[in-house]
This record gives sequence, structure tokens and C-alpha cells, in this order.
Amino acid sequence: MGNQNSLQVVIGKLEELFNVFNKQFFNNELQKPVITVSPDTTAGAYGWCTSWKAWKDDEDSDGYYEINMCAEHLNRPFEETCETLIHEMVHLLNLQNDVQDTSRSGTYHNKKFKVTAEQHGLIVEKDERYGWAFTRLNDEALKFVLSLDGQGFGLYRSKIPKVKTSSGSSSSRKYVCPSCGTIIRATKEVHVKCGDCEVEFEEEF
Repeated sequence: MGNQNSLQVVIGKLEELFNVFNKQFFNNELQKPVITVSPDTTAGAYGWCTSWKAWKDDEDSDGYYEINMCAEHLNRPFEETCETLIHEMVHLLNLQNDVQDTSRSGTYHNKKFKVTAEQHGLIVEKDERYGWAFTRLNDEALKFVLSLDGQGFGLYRSKIPKVKTSSGSSSSRKYVCPSCGTIIRATKEVHVKCGDCEVEFEEEF
């Protein structure tokens, strides 16, 4: 058994689940992507699939798509982590078939995503802002997922702790947009979103 404090264990489990879900829900039609785990830079995403083949093993390689699972959310219930992985696998299938299922830099999910997702184990709900983006496992898929070994996701990344300042301090707080790098300052804790990137500013210490 590998080091339990290593992402190798987590990524190995995700790769194993990808293979299982590819067979169960996608008839082994999916090209294997590079699966990664990294911090959430979008202020809320559980994962993503790159819209381009982000990884290459040599200059002549056609390359591989990337499916990333956000590190802060790996402590969710096992079935929810599986749902996120299948959600991203739906995007991968659409990419392979030249189906554009999102717009607005990948944040808005259109009906093409909904149709494919519902054919591959998911129930889809619409949000006014993000479109047909909210998914959950259908009954059959949930039953299958719960029959699997749910071990392997004990490691996750904690969020930066908030540091309290003294009440008499007049120092300002620095907030940075994780997408474009725009900086704003405030004299107290605030929750604001970048108008250009539509993501929440993060406090920088």
C-alpha cells in the first residue's frame, strides 16, 4: 500500500473509477485523459475537463485531455465525488464527438450537455446562471456507485484559514481575482466577485 499522505493514492483511485465508469456508463468509448488533483481556482467548481488536449508525451503526440478534481472537495461523500467525475466524463465524450456543450468560458451548460448527461447516468437540473449544470446520479447509477469500494479519498486540501486582526487595526485586506489577478483592498472582510471573470475574489495574506 502506498503512502496515505500521497496524492498518488487519490489519483490512482480516480483512474480506477474512470475505467470502471467508462465501461459501465460509456461503453468504453472514452479516450483516457490525464487525471489531476489541484486547488479550486474558480471559487466553487468541484472539477473540470479541459476543452483542449492539455497534455502531451512527445512533440508528435496528439495529446490528452485533462480531467481535474478540485482538491478542497475530495472529502465530500463518495457518491458525490463519483457524480463529479461522471459529469466531467460527459464533457469528455462531447469533446470527442465535437459537441459544444458549454459557453461563457465553460460555465454555462447548454441542452446538449443535458441530453448527453441524461444518457449516461445523471439527472440534470437547470440554474438561471449556469444552465443545465447541476447533476446528480440517477437511481440506477447511484445503486452501482454504492456497490463499489468507497475508500481512497481520505486526503483533501483545506482552505486558507481566516486570520483575525485586532479591532484597533486600520490595516486593509488584500483580495485577488484567482483568474485575472485583479487586486482590490477593503478594511473588513468582504465577499465580492470579479465582474470580468465571474469568480469570487480570494483574500491574500
